[in-house]
Amino acid sequence: MNIMKRITALLSLVIILSLAACASPATPVPQAVAPTQPETQPEATEASVPAEVVTISVMTNRVGTQAELLEQIVRKFEAENPEIKVDFSAPGADYEKLMKIKMAANDMPDVFSTHGWAKIRYGEFLLDLKEQPWAAQLDSAIKPAVTDETGMVYVLPMDQEKTGPAFNADVLNEYDVEVPLTWADLMAACETIKTKSDGQVTCVHMGGADSWPVGQYYDFFSTALAISPTPNDEKALLDGTYDWTKYTVLSQNLLDLKTNGYLNTDALTAKYTDSAAALAEGKAAFGLYGPFICEEALKTNPDFNCGVMPIPSLAEGDQPTFAGGELTTWGVWKDSKHADAAIKFVNYFAQQENVKAVAESNKVPAGLAGVKVDAGYLTQYYTQYADLRTFTYFDRIYLPNGMWDVLCKNGQDVLAGGITPEQATENIAKEYARLLASQ
Repeated sequence: MNIMKRITALLSLVIILSLAACASPATPVPQAVAPTQPETQPEATEASVPAEVVTISVMTNRVGTQAELLEQIVRKFEAENPEIKVDFSAPGADYEKLMKIKMAANDMPDVFSTHGWAKIRYGEFLLDLKEQPWAAQLDSAIKPAVTDETGMVYVLPMDQEKTGPAFNADVLNEYDVEVPLTWADLMAACETIKTKSDGQVTCVHMGGADSWPVGQYYDFFSTALAISPTPNDEKALLDGTYDWTKYTVLSQNLLDLKTNGYLNTDALTAKYTDSAAALAEGKAAFGLYGPFICEEALKTNPDFNCGVMPIPSLAEGDQPTFAGGELTTWGVWKDSKHADAAIKFVNYFAQQENVKAVAESNKVPAGLAGVKVDAGYLTQYYTQYADLRTFTYFDRIYLPNGMWDVLCKNGQDVLAGGITPEQATENIAKEYARLLASQ
């Protein structure tokens, strides 16, 4: 009997368990059902977003079409490097003001452009890039502007300025004038143009109302006066012992342009755009600007035959030169929290196709050797004068911050007749000493 009861109980238990197995549980027990693998660890695919995205800040002083090109390359970089996001900014005229604020706060962008001041102004904020693969390719003309005696490489120069006065080639041909290579040649050319045109064509047009074209004159010819000749005054300028009485000749030459009728009579009220228009319309022969004025002039006259020449020499036996230096650059903040990503970004721009695109957008030589650039209508001049020396803009190396405005103002005052060339020199020397001491 006991055996029968046990058998009956066992059969009942089996039936109950069978029914339970067929029913859907109302509340599943988590530990009883192991989660499937895809719910906790999805398989990686090519479209997967990286687990960690780094954002770097990038700022440039470039504007217009050049800034647009840079941003296009930035977006290509992001597409090829999805682990890095770029916060790109091109604030234009506010760039220097913003950068001064950031320097004061020691809160710099991860990557930024140095617009001619890689060593003097931004040097202490920059990471040394000498170990990067492109560093050995720096073009010899730009290398002094972006490196120092220790071998430090401050920035990647994608291109470089190669600047000298612009001229209307058709005007020179009409009056049978050769491109002047010395200051004496320029004076002779001006006399010929003035005489043969019966005063209808201005030899040198200056937009002095904007002030900076006056400073451009001093910057060009300061190199011809103190740096390019042998011997030169480079050491004295660097250690603060330069004899500024030597500088009077530059203000005197500027005044001579006006006195001899070689300068536009409205030099103090005309603007840069007026110079461009005068060149384009054949009303002026030379503009002491640079190749950039050609593009401005072409807006007035699409058939304008623009030429670019070296800066005429001043010293007997010296050769003409070009002004050069940084144009489009990238440097990396030495305290960046994302230095590896920033360096990767800079190295991407150093690729030949990107360097070429940037340089061609400015119609200037590349900053890295071996990159061939089509500078359009200016190529013939860069080729013709390829063997001439190029010196970094004078003010970027030899003058303290603030001197540019001093040159502009005193040059304007000389042209206005308010001061003599000698008085201009006294003012310039005094301000040089004051600004140098305050650095």
